[in-house]
Amino acid sequence: MSVIERRAFLKYAGAAALGSGIASWAETHRNDSVAGGDEFPPVDPAEVKVDAQKLAKAVEFVEAEVKAGSVPGAALVATRRGRKFVEHYCGSYRALTGVDKPFDNTVSSPLFSFSKGISATVAVMAHQDGLIEYDVPVSKYIPEFSAGGKEAITLLHLLTHSAGIPSIASSAVATEEQWSGFVKKVCAAQIEWPAGSRTAYHGISGMFVVAEAVRRVSAMKPWDAICRERLFNPIGAKSFSFGQPPAEFNVAVAPGYFTSLDPEKNSMSGQPAAGCFGTVDDMLRLLNLVVQNGSWHGRTLIKPEPLKEMLTVQYAGEIAKAVADDKPPAHEPWGLGWLVRGAAPKCGAGHWFGFGDSTSPTLFGHAGVDTVYGDGDPARELAFVFITTDKARDAAEATRLRREVSNRLQDAVI
Repeated sequence: MSVIERRAFLKYAGAAALGSGIASWAETHRNDSVAGGDEFPPVDPAEVKVDAQKLAKAVEFVEAEVKAGSVPGAALVATRRGRKFVEHYCGSYRALTGVDKPFDNTVSSPLFSFSKGISATVAVMAHQDGLIEYDVPVSKYIPEFSAGGKEAITLLHLLTHSAGIPSIASSAVATEEQWSGFVKKVCAAQIEWPAGSRTAYHGISGMFVVAEAVRRVSAMKPWDAICRERLFNPIGAKSFSFGQPPAEFNVAVAPGYFTSLDPEKNSMSGQPAAGCFGTVDDMLRLLNLVVQNGSWHGRTLIKPEPLKEMLTVQYAGEIAKAVADDKPPAHEPWGLGWLVRGAAPKCGAGHWFGFGDSTSPTLFGHAGVDTVYGDGDPARELAFVFITTDKARDAAEATRLRREVSNRLQDAVI
């Protein structure tokens, strides 16, 4: 089977089951001249031990949901052993001009909180180089942060949503002036509960403070420049940006959340926790870096021990004790910036983060509001992304879509 034939197969796995309409889509929904070609060689699913018939059910489900109007457009793309076994884009996205266009691999989408996984990986790389420590007070790097009862907060608390400052509202940090203003805002905030005593999702504050700490030991370079130097450039993630998305990519907005790159209209602009843009393929680059033991094209970017720590459930002992005592755990299974499935009987946020019903303890990932998740599993050498071009009707509907897509895809992995 030729590369072109394999690619066509990837686009509409199980075409007979999906109908002839998918065949024309296969020819129009990929543009390698802009996206930069195939980083991940396309293969027949069977070559990486994926059941093609079961995979077709996942693709068919996504196609049917888009046609039914659940979301305007969607993509399901996955790799195993670094090779792409499914790539399906369908429906439309909203361009910055307000015009709806066919969704394809050239589109740089708002990644929302998947940005946390990106920023956390960069922080782990800085720790690996001895620039930051996880277990010392944040005030070692940001002296003014200790106000408001926050003197005991560490970077570990911030990376695991256990710092006790979850309620700080977002505002744009696209300029140095805006960034400095937000530093003052988080430093003035009062702690809401003792650091480490429980986890509660820190939508913006936690990863912002981590990024500021890294900046302070990195000559105060802009966060986007640090990420580009440490991560984006080494893995070839040309679309990733915490600033203005590169001109060669088509930029999507998410009408249910934001419609402009103007920082005056976008409170997440530049935020390390929520402000990155990128393509699905570049999300897969990051996920594959982690899945492939921190190596990229033979170059080790994340060493074994830092990588292991990043993917270790940091409050596993507390969770296990609560389960043994038949009590609801006060902590969620956070690694460093990534949610990790872990060994607990249940993972409360698992469906939202794209884990589906999988109990694989090494499954990790992150979601971005209700439009995107990207997950990986080193044990299965698997990485997959599901993204929609706007939010579903409500959170329950979004959770249903995420769970069903994830379950169907993972069920196909032998």
